[in-house]
Amino acid sequence: MLAGRGTIMNDRSAISAALARHIHAVRYNDLPTEAVEATKRSIIDAIGVMHAASGLGEGCEAFATLASAFGGVGTSTVIGWGFQTSPIFAAFANGAMAHALDFEDTHDATLVHPHAAVVPAALAVAEMAGGVTGRDFLTAVATGADLSCRLALGLTESVEKRGFYFIPMLSAYGAAAAAAKLLKLSERQIVQSLALASCQAVFSDALVSHPPSHLRAIRDGFSAKAGVTAALLAQRGIEAFDEPIEGRGGLYANFASGKFDGPRLLDKLGSVFEGANVSIKPWPSCRGTHAFVEAVLAIVRENKFTIGQIERIDVRISPFFSVLCEPPGQKRRPKTAIDAKFSVPFTIAIALAQGGITLDSFALTNLENSRLHALADRIFHEVETTWPFEQSTRGVLTVALADGRTLSREVIKPLGHPHNPMDREAMTWKFVDCLASARQPVDADAAEAVVAHLASIGQLADMRDVFGGAHHAS
Repeated sequence: MLAGRGTIMNDRSAISAALARHIHAVRYNDLPTEAVEATKRSIIDAIGVMHAASGLGEGCEAFATLASAFGGVGTSTVIGWGFQTSPIFAAFANGAMAHALDFEDTHDATLVHPHAAVVPAALAVAEMAGGVTGRDFLTAVATGADLSCRLALGLTESVEKRGFYFIPMLSAYGAAAAAAKLLKLSERQIVQSLALASCQAVFSDALVSHPPSHLRAIRDGFSAKAGVTAALLAQRGIEAFDEPIEGRGGLYANFASGKFDGPRLLDKLGSVFEGANVSIKPWPSCRGTHAFVEAVLAIVRENKFTIGQIERIDVRISPFFSVLCEPPGQKRRPKTAIDAKFSVPFTIAIALAQGGITLDSFALTNLENSRLHALADRIFHEVETTWPFEQSTRGVLTVALADGRTLSREVIKPLGHPHNPMDREAMTWKFVDCLASARQPVDADAAEAVVAHLASIGQLADMRDVFGGAHHAS
């Protein structure tokens, strides 16, 4: 039984066993309506973002060409590139593209990006297996995303303090769960899938603070690959170890000093799917920048002033996302697209000067734009230590003008959050824009047809119909 915070009494394998039992047993009819609809949105969003990254994502070409050269002729599609390879290498390349533009969804309460690894892993396995219905696919994705989020909810201390980057690490477990579900693995094999995934996906927190790092962007390629590899090995009888979540050599022991909140992790398991609580991103930058982008755009929309009148801009930011402002000199002069996407001063400057943020906003011409540099130099930050971790995406922005006016805006749940959602038209526009930016661009009419096709995913008898209709559109 579970006996209090971070303690397992009587049955040391309670959490891993309970999770495996749930993953094995859950069926489409068990999913709440909101989970089904949210999963559809996230699948459409992920496919759109992967298309865009095939044309714009830094480092993605390396993953695609590696898959082409070493993955062999296979059954699984590399999105936007027009070839098929092994499911492991397809998950590798597509996972890299899923986060490359930092445009895929986020679970704001934990900051996990659950679908960036889960969707690529599930797509690769479904296409390999054949005969996977749309409902089975939705169930696998919803279950995998839920697991990634729940593992994050179970954390009670910062993994980063121990030198690890937890977001892509937890995504590997979700990818393994989704792949195992589609392969119809036993409970025992599911436990081993999670253990095998844990042996392949460990990320150093140093990648977040290293400006030239490509890994910050393409990290989920490793997570998706780990999940698919793990499930395929477990299917073939490979054993790793038991208790991969709560055991002495498991997730929390290795990366969180053995501390975790078991009851919170398992709370309402099977009735609440955390993937329904993700935020669809309206802008292609770190989720921690979005409150400030939304705030400054609202201030501009509601007040009359010129950029030249701005004396300074002050932001209050959560402790977790203080890295988006520090060190100030680096964040005001980002050298790469992903570094700019991880900069509050630079994203605010773009939004002010150009009226918003688009897929083209992080091109080299903007990174070298002296006008944007001058704006970024007027942006200062203060870390708000009283906000709980669950409000890490919160922000306050204040503009001080030369005429003495002070204009301020607080955003608690940024646009895209389930309580502040993008409307259907905006999400469709995002998908159309993503496909227009693909390596092989797709026109608006064709892209809208793909959205309609994907919206009916639950009615499909074989997910390969989606691959022919959507993936090959580009």
